[in-house]
Amino acid sequence: MTDVLAIEAVPAAEPEQPVGRGRARRAVLVLWAAAAVVCILLLTVGSDFQLFVSGFVLIYAIAAIGLQWLMGRAGQVSIGNAALIAIGAYTTAIVSDTSWGVFPVPVIVSAVVGGVVGLIIGLPALRLRGLYLALATLGLHFITVFAADRYQRNTGELFGLQVASPSLGPLDLADRRTFVAILMVLLAGLVLLLTNVYRFMPGRLWSSIRESELGAGAVGVPTVRWKLAAFVGSSAVIAVAGSLYAYYSRVVSVETFTLHFAISFLVMIIIGGVGSIVGALTGAILVTTAPYVLDSVANRLPAGGGFGDWLDSNIFHITNGLYGVILVFFLLYQPEGLVPALGRAGRWLSDRRRHVGAAEAKAEARPTPTEARETEAMPSRDDIVLELAGLGVRYGGGARAVDDIDLVVPRDSIVALLGRNGAGKTSVLRAITGFFRSEEAAVEGRVLLDGKDIAGATPTATSRRGVVLVPERDKVFPSLSVADHLRLAAPHGHVKEEIFDIFPRLTQRMKTPAGLLSGGERQMLAVAMAWVRNPKLLLLDEVSLGLAPILTRELLDRIVEINERDRIPVLLVEQNAKAALSIAHYAYVLESGRVVASGTPSELEFDPALTGAYLGTAP
Repeated sequence: MTDVLAIEAVPAAEPEQPVGRGRARRAVLVLWAAAAVVCILLLTVGSDFQLFVSGFVLIYAIAAIGLQWLMGRAGQVSIGNAALIAIGAYTTAIVSDTSWGVFPVPVIVSAVVGGVVGLIIGLPALRLRGLYLALATLGLHFITVFAADRYQRNTGELFGLQVASPSLGPLDLADRRTFVAILMVLLAGLVLLLTNVYRFMPGRLWSSIRESELGAGAVGVPTVRWKLAAFVGSSAVIAVAGSLYAYYSRVVSVETFTLHFAISFLVMIIIGGVGSIVGALTGAILVTTAPYVLDSVANRLPAGGGFGDWLDSNIFHITNGLYGVILVFFLLYQPEGLVPALGRAGRWLSDRRRHVGAAEAKAEARPTPTEARETEAMPSRDDIVLELAGLGVRYGGGARAVDDIDLVVPRDSIVALLGRNGAGKTSVLRAITGFFRSEEAAVEGRVLLDGKDIAGATPTATSRRGVVLVPERDKVFPSLSVADHLRLAAPHGHVKEEIFDIFPRLTQRMKTPAGLLSGGERQMLAVAMAWVRNPKLLLLDEVSLGLAPILTRELLDRIVEINERDRIPVLLVEQNAKAALSIAHYAYVLESGRVVASGTPSELEFDPALTGAYLGTAP
């Protein structure tokens, strides 16, 4: 197999720079300029206390970026951050006490030792995943803490190891302002280095491993090599942070490297955003400064009893509990982190300002889909169960999947949505049923269900309103029987007896696990589950996918029977245009996210240009 790295040797034409990319570059320049201004102000007019806190922020930011490299880029879980910081700190304390251990030699030695430990940790990661890998790295934490405690006891350094003040040529790094300046330079260099590494092939390889290790291996990515590289590199960076911590605090004690200390770094990257260097920096700033801010608030409150005294006496416990509260909040309500959420909000506001004027003008000038089709004998508004007006779908990366779609689904009818793969059909269905927050999709326009706009509603909310989607994949639970599926879907677990009349194939499979059903039987089970829920609107996505023609015909007959028997309107998304048009009352054809044609099946089949270009059928 050709090595995937060979792809980089082929020069590609320079693509046209999109508007969004230029805006992102301007935002990056603004961030760098703002950071430079803050650093200059701290170094020139900052107080001793502000410099003291800033030093810890910078050191912890370096460690957080190292952890983000491992977790956010390579997708490997680790709780060994505190252990690696301790390893770097103790290595520095020991080496700096020798005749040859002048700065920055201990920092370099700490990086090497951290990289070796990272290699040792990475070996179990070749076989462990998820929780088991997290427990393995947690074991490193307890081993390191135990070894550090024994070392301090055996050497008589019960109160910690002292670290001599460093110097670099004429620079006296014992001066806090000078050392903070060195930390700023190191952090900026690390950010620039890793940002450029992530932009090229190493970053792509780590991203592929994070997304699907099996898939990455299938296309030739040397997953073992690159997983170990992530462990070695990130561990070296974190150990360097530990070395700098030892120099900055001047003392290394085992009491510092608690499990709470390790968890705080997880909180940093989760708050800021696991996949973002800027997120790791933001999380480090917030988590590191939060205790000092709370302490400052407690000191400013009036003494003499009341809330001020209670806060002052319980500030330590409040700080510890604060990490847990913040972590739970972000995991539940903002799992992508603060920085990606702010970026998405900024893009939304920018796009909103740009499109709102044009959208309002277009809405005033354009008749509604129902009004436009009144001359075509389409049903009145009272007979419309679903109406899409100016529907658009844009994903977080800026890709526009659906653009200005008008569509109606009359009651008691079957409407087909046709088009080639990638035309935007599934995105239309997801816009109707709702996107999860993690999908980072923005819905524009109106989605009217019985005249009420549900655009932007969650999948749970639309399901409660009676909109039921049968997705293209992952329709059934392999370990549950057919009967379990139907009971799970039916209201209060009461399955309609008519199920056996409409889906006779399922009657002999009631006790069979769904994982043992054929493809056609799984499709029928999925449609049956949707039917027993008494839907107000049934959405079907590629129900004929992978089925033999005879099974496709049988399944379509079941859909027609459901529509005629219970008067359930159906919106059917299909690539098999001929099969869909055989049962549809009306159809729309999508191409590149836009409706390019609509009409009755006979009207669409009569047009040879449409049948060849979009429907894939012979005229």
